[in-house]
Amino acid sequence: MLLLKLDKIMEEKGLNSRQLSEMTGIRWNTIDDMKKNKAKHWAPDNLEKVMVALGIKDIEDLIEYKEDSE
Repeated sequence: MLLLKLDKIMEEKGLNSRQLSEMTGIRWNTIDDMKKNKAKHWAPDNLEKVMVALGIKDIEDLIEYKEDSE
């Protein structure tokens, strides 16, 4: 399964969902769902906005793959 590392990145940078929302123009509750990995899908333009706002150059710094534990 693919997971966003957004919670860790935001914590490291001292940002909350509302602050990142203001930086990106993405609704704060969408950011919160992305941070908690509750979002069912991620719009590519939202991922790009987050990467630009946070200064992330490599998508692997934002998304990780973990095997399902079934």
